[in-house]
Amino acid sequence: MAGRKQHHVPQSLQRGFLCDVKTEKTYVHRRDGSSFPASISDVAAQRYFYSRLSRDGSKTLDDLITNYENRLGGLLINLRAVSIDGAVNAGVAAEVIAHLTPRSAHMRRSFSSVMEKFVKAATEAFSDEDTVVQMSGLAEPEPNQIWNEHIASVLDKELHLKTLLELLSIPKSLLDRMIFMAAKEHVVGSFDAKTWGVTDAFTSVLDRLHDLVRDGHNKALGQALIAEPRKTSLEALEWHIRAAPPEGAILPDCVALGADEEGGPFLPYMMTTMATVSAVVMPITSEKLLVGVRPGRDAPDLANFNCDAAACSDELFITASQSPFFAQLGAKMGQRWRTKIDAVVQAALKDVLPNKRLSDESGSDRPTLPPVSYQLTFTNLGTEEEVRPISEMTQRLLEHVRPLFDLERLDGITFAADHQGALNDLERSFDIDTTPEGVPDYIAQGAATALVLRDGVAKVRIVMHAAYGQSLIADEQEHAEMALHFLVAGLVQACTLSQIEKALPSFLLEPVLMTDHDGVLHCAVRKAVRAYRYARDSAQFGADAMVQQEFSKYLINSFDNASVTIANAKEEHADSPDYPKLFETAHGAASEMLISTARLLGHRHGTSRLDFSTSESDVRATLAARQLTSWIEVFSKDLQRFWQKETWTRTDFYALNIHVERVLWANGIVLWREPNGHGTMIMAAPSQLAPQP
Repeated sequence: MAGRKQHHVPQSLQRGFLCDVKTEKTYVHRRDGSSFPASISDVAAQRYFYSRLSRDGSKTLDDLITNYENRLGGLLINLRAVSIDGAVNAGVAAEVIAHLTPRSAHMRRSFSSVMEKFVKAATEAFSDEDTVVQMSGLAEPEPNQIWNEHIASVLDKELHLKTLLELLSIPKSLLDRMIFMAAKEHVVGSFDAKTWGVTDAFTSVLDRLHDLVRDGHNKALGQALIAEPRKTSLEALEWHIRAAPPEGAILPDCVALGADEEGGPFLPYMMTTMATVSAVVMPITSEKLLVGVRPGRDAPDLANFNCDAAACSDELFITASQSPFFAQLGAKMGQRWRTKIDAVVQAALKDVLPNKRLSDESGSDRPTLPPVSYQLTFTNLGTEEEVRPISEMTQRLLEHVRPLFDLERLDGITFAADHQGALNDLERSFDIDTTPEGVPDYIAQGAATALVLRDGVAKVRIVMHAAYGQSLIADEQEHAEMALHFLVAGLVQACTLSQIEKALPSFLLEPVLMTDHDGVLHCAVRKAVRAYRYARDSAQFGADAMVQQEFSKYLINSFDNASVTIANAKEEHADSPDYPKLFETAHGAASEMLISTARLLGHRHGTSRLDFSTSESDVRATLAARQLTSWIEVFSKDLQRFWQKETWTRTDFYALNIHVERVLWANGIVLWREPNGHGTMIMAAPSQLAPQP
């Protein structure tokens, strides 16, 4: 008869493990190490475990289970009557196990444990900025498939966005990019799980988890007291009664054990894969084990059954004797199934959550590099004897840093009294007017690199002012460090060129037509991408404070100059519209802003300062005045992720074009692809618009 005390391991099963038949007592062993005799009326039972008493006379879940136990008792009697090594009807064995194992408290607690671990892990993951960014598609530089499917598709239904498009006369693709960047800036660098309610939401789930699992468990049992899929799987096994270990078998609170692989470890049966389980064991008395084996598989080794059963138990197991051996097994309780649950949770999280571990090229083994051949030139620095100390020092320094960088693409190093003149006179061997590589990369005042073509191979030439050469051999350490710092930055450019050429041969020297929207915008960001890399990799070579101060000044000046230059160009354009001129001015200003920003970011990252929040106040004020404080954090992350890739496609480069657009939005300039593919549209707010030829 149903009542308040409801057994999740029925008394009919426990009667096979009595230490006192008259009083119906068994020995209970708990996880805390305690061991004591108890009446089976009190063992494996909880108040209202399945359901409360009905007030209207309707059947409760406990009523249904109690009624079924009349049949269950008869099935158990039949099983116990089979002699050791005798065959058992598969249907009977399958029905008993398919009923007892799903209804147990062990099943409920193990499921609760899985859910709790998963929710806690998810709480931690979703409280992590990188995870949220990746799962929402914000890890990519521009709108992408994840963003479009999960976020943009929802925004498409917003009517006020359609109204906004009509008012601004801009394409939806541009608005999508603006919204995407706004979302990135809102998340990256200012992510706060508590403010967003992430922590509270998961905490609320944890608080209700016990009730949720209980209700779900009871609902499933109410729909089927016998797990039919499990029963079908169990019926495919060959069943026998086997002898229990000499000390007598224990009854774990999970009721039955299973092994997924032949010879594999036993787990609680409900944690095995029902379609492929190799063997199943359920003790039916302290002397007999009900054993099922998949046809064609070897019978399991049962010598250590009690150890396995104890390790698979959660709260308790029961025995028919008080042997000290059983008391020792209590220490193993929970070990097996909790380890399995940890593995399940980790596997689930691996599938559900993005992998945040990105490759780090700095940690990989570098191949042995062939000897480097380069030219060392001195222009208007004196006689050969006078420049020999600089030459020898440069060569020694190069040998020291050589193991760090692939210098196969290094054309040479020039020290010149007239730095700009040396750059102008440098033989480039390609048409410098058809590619942005015609303009050198200016690392700092008096230090630059330029692409050259030698026998059809793109290489890098480092051109430095003579003063840097003198500093390398002078006694002033700070100046020597500054010279070394910029020299290494130039060497990094050669290494970077080699990487890019391996990924996209001839990409940098391709002519760029004005009708190529992506290619033209990329011309404004490509040098910034390289600036980040050379500033990062040279940061450890001294003069940290001086270089940071120098790069900070560049950033402030570039943004100030851009504001003035673009404002003047917009005024001129308003008086006398000249779209190509406006575009050229805005494009050049964007390039300078991005280069100076990337250079400072790279230097800071190279000295392990990965965020910008602690940067000097002047830089922060410059960015804040243009509402770009959050943007620089986004640009920082995008550059980091770009250089963490092992290789790139053209799309990876072009994806960074959105940062060209972003710094121009801050200056009242809007760019987008001309609908017919004839170039780039430009709008200076407020102004008319026209295609850039």
